[in-house]
Amino acid sequence: MVDEKIGVGQYLKNALNQGLQVFKHPLKLLPTVVIGIVWIVIGILSSTMQPFPLPLKIASFLSYAEGGLFGGVLGAVGGIAGKVVMAVFINSAILPLFEKKLPFVGVAGGIKGMFTSMSKDTARGIAPLLKGLGVALLVYVFFNINQGRQNSIVGVVALVLLLQNIGNQGGFLFGLLFSLANSLSKGRVPKYINITRFLTGMTLGFTLAVGLSAIGFHWCLWLGLLFLILGIFFGLIIRPKKEQAAPAAPAAAIPPVAPGQPMPQYQQPMPPAAPTTPIPPAPMRR
Repeated sequence: MVDEKIGVGQYLKNALNQGLQVFKHPLKLLPTVVIGIVWIVIGILSSTMQPFPLPLKIASFLSYAEGGLFGGVLGAVGGIAGKVVMAVFINSAILPLFEKKLPFVGVAGGIKGMFTSMSKDTARGIAPLLKGLGVALLVYVFFNINQGRQNSIVGVVALVLLLQNIGNQGGFLFGLLFSLANSLSKGRVPKYINITRFLTGMTLGFTLAVGLSAIGFHWCLWLGLLFLILGIFFGLIIRPKKEQAAPAAPAAAIPPVAPGQPMPQYQQPMPPAAPTTPIPPAPMRR
């Protein structure tokens, strides 16, 4: 779990330090080096070979090699960010195998967590859900500036990583959102269910974005702005209820418990018995 007192700056610093630890184990850099070479080779071939052969198109799609090659400076920056996400995904798939562990542990729990987070207090879950949905659509546009099918794999990768974050209640994005909410709330501890609802909305947003790219509809930007505005609106009009603390039991009513003794089972006091009318004694027979 994330430290309740940590802020965004400290969290990013800790994440950076943890990421640099990989350089102490050069073998763990192998997946990143390999995918980097694939990106360079396919990027060069895509600009020199026309038409692009089908096997290379498939390799480009699966590796997100052409991410950042469209859309000018903004598209290039978004492509670099998307390639970081791809590198995290590939490392998450391969590095656990070195330790004889299964990759993507928590994805199944993330699917369950999505439904669980919205099963209680649904009205108050609408705002973070819509905000997450809108943010995901806008981030997808940043990663895939032309919203084409060729680079839509980054949306699939993002939603898998989000499901893993939800299932484990951890990971970089979960911790970053928790720290951000902690900083914005001025020290108040944010609720895990609200962050889970936001990540659930992001998962749905990336799913919608990939679907729109698959059918050729470039609506992600406008839908993202619409859902984000709706989420902010519902967040303003639907206020959470203030939780009332349960009254504390009087100190004298709870006897101390000796070390090693089980806690006593307290019950509600029994109501006083109803008064009974005394029965007069029977007369003596002579």
